[in-house]
Amino acid sequence: MTTIHRFGLPTHHTDPAWVEYTALGRAQDREYFGPGWDASPEAILDRARRSLDRHEVHRFLARRDGDAVGCAMVRRNLLDDPDAVDVSVYVLPGHRRSGVGSALAAAVRELVGDLPVTRATAWLLAPIPTGEVLRPPNGVGAVPADDPGVRLALDNGFELLQVERVSRFDFAAPLQDPAEALAAASAVAGDDFEVISWEGAAPADMRADLAVLQQRMSIDPPSGDLTVVESRWDAERVRYEDERLLPTMRRWRTVVRHRPTGQVVGLTELNRELTNPEGFVAQEDTIVLPKFRGHRLGMLIKAANLEFVRAVLPGAGSVITWNAEENRHMLAVNEALGFRPILVEGAFERPLS
Repeated sequence: MTTIHRFGLPTHHTDPAWVEYTALGRAQDREYFGPGWDASPEAILDRARRSLDRHEVHRFLARRDGDAVGCAMVRRNLLDDPDAVDVSVYVLPGHRRSGVGSALAAAVRELVGDLPVTRATAWLLAPIPTGEVLRPPNGVGAVPADDPGVRLALDNGFELLQVERVSRFDFAAPLQDPAEALAAASAVAGDDFEVISWEGAAPADMRADLAVLQQRMSIDPPSGDLTVVESRWDAERVRYEDERLLPTMRRWRTVVRHRPTGQVVGLTELNRELTNPEGFVAQEDTIVLPKFRGHRLGMLIKAANLEFVRAVLPGAGSVITWNAEENRHMLAVNEALGFRPILVEGAFERPLS
């Protein structure tokens, strides 16, 4: 018999439900990536606590015969998009297609029905398709049609609206050495642009410019047929994000500054868990302001940041990144450096009455 248990954020990371919940999250990551995303329950709890004022989060466990075999989460972004929720459901492989996912989905539907929201989104990882596929309305990219997560999403009224490519870069085997890519891009960019890299918190005098870039990041990348809501950023939010992440993560950022104006016009970011020193490096946002595109600044900052991390972290193994399949410009930059596709991720959305 499957039972669903909803629980709140615990006071300590040794709370039994929290231990079970984070173990299931680790199992999900390992299913697709291996141990590269492992993070301690303590670090995950720390970040969750630091987000309480900006995110409403509900968590569920599914138990069968006393064992935790699945979990679900409903997250509502109170700052940027309070009219929507993001939902996720995970079931251990040995318990799929046995009603556990449906039971979790029913609990999620009941909860969401009581929230003042108008739509739900879900992002689902899946293997690169080899058989029958499901495509989004724009026809770019595909997910495997028979994937259990895809089937569960469709059965619960979600529609696939975009596909992202998940790619991996290995420092030991780049297609193009980051130092060489940096030199080539610098030659095209010219003397008007200055590259600046650092680890840790953003310098106070850059926060306003970084806020402009982060806000553009919410609307600039291709989004398929997904509903897009522009996020709101200012210097204080940049500072807040550093304070939220830096206790449990290392952050490396590279920006490009336009010398004639002094404006920071491009940004890229890499992160890694402090509690997993052998783990993956996550490629987060990369963006160049539209007015300054066409000078190879995207390649410039990505190559510079990879080179920076390689210098300060000689043992770095791999970088993982996500890009919309229709974002050919950024995919071309990644492919030139040696990022190779390893997974797909489907972006699903469902309107709510």
